[in-house]
Amino acid sequence: MTSVTDPAGFPKDGNTGHRRSRAASIAAMPVTVAPYEAASAPGRMTTRQLGHLLFITTHAGPRRFTRGLREIARGTRQAEGYVVVAVMGATGAVVQQDGRTAEVPAGAVSFWYTETPHVVDYPDGVDVRVCLLPRRAFGVRDEQLERVTATAADAGGPVAALVKQSLLTLVETAEDCPALVAGRLACNFADLVAVLVTEQAARDAPAAADSRHTRIWEIHAYVDRHLKDPVLGPQTIAAAHRMSVRSLHKLFEGEGTTVSRLIQRRRLQASAEDLSREDSGDSTVSGVAQRWGFADPAHFSRLFRASYGVSPSQWRDTRGGTGPSEPRAPRGRVSR
Repeated sequence: MTSVTDPAGFPKDGNTGHRRSRAASIAAMPVTVAPYEAASAPGRMTTRQLGHLLFITTHAGPRRFTRGLREIARGTRQAEGYVVVAVMGATGAVVQQDGRTAEVPAGAVSFWYTETPHVVDYPDGVDVRVCLLPRRAFGVRDEQLERVTATAADAGGPVAALVKQSLLTLVETAEDCPALVAGRLACNFADLVAVLVTEQAARDAPAAADSRHTRIWEIHAYVDRHLKDPVLGPQTIAAAHRMSVRSLHKLFEGEGTTVSRLIQRRRLQASAEDLSREDSGDSTVSGVAQRWGFADPAHFSRLFRASYGVSPSQWRDTRGGTGPSEPRAPRGRVSR
């Protein structure tokens, strides 16, 4: 076995460590690699960045990648968590996480999360394309994410087909995407993946919970429609849905977030999309913050950096983190 550093359970490009921003934090995520043959040939990994997302293509011989409690503990202080959405190539894989084992066939879409133990096994060789989405900027509930890890998405569903085709396109073209649209494209793709996760999680949700989940998503929709309203908060949401504030908070118990944090996250996502627009150079950071309900620009900047890894002004100037000041992801051969 060989311990290497990698966010998604794949061989690490030996040059990745010099990169700043996202890739620099990813370089602190240990994983254990076990080739099926001692003399297995080196693999190859290509990494491309699009805004706050990373797209990775990996080809290698048969291998098993394990990220257990020990590896997670070693990387906790240096790296943030990532949601991995993968499109399997010609060989397929077996994914284990959260007590489930899924045989993911060739061409299927699957998910796993880097901050809970998992195993990704490629007994017939590694042929996979993945996108890494920073968990803090990915708008799905913990309960939903836990329902879809180590599963294969419904191959016949239109959302799964869109995610698959978009990922396969972006993994090849992200590096060539114009900086003026890269940030918005990254946000749009992350939203599309969130829709797929939501759809897959709802498919397996207990029937008794249907009405509760319907109520919650009515509130999500209400929040999205009223994000610019400076008085949006638990009180106004509860009143609009004819319930008490206490009942509203109780409804969100077990969701992995609170109503206030939901509002904050959605406002940050809307601000990020605004700042990545082609005409955002004419907008001040404080103006965008105020437009989306943040009264204190300094507080907005701190929250934005915590979620996206860069300041709002850096995000705007590089159109979502892919402008000229962002070093490009390296390419090269990797060892087993």
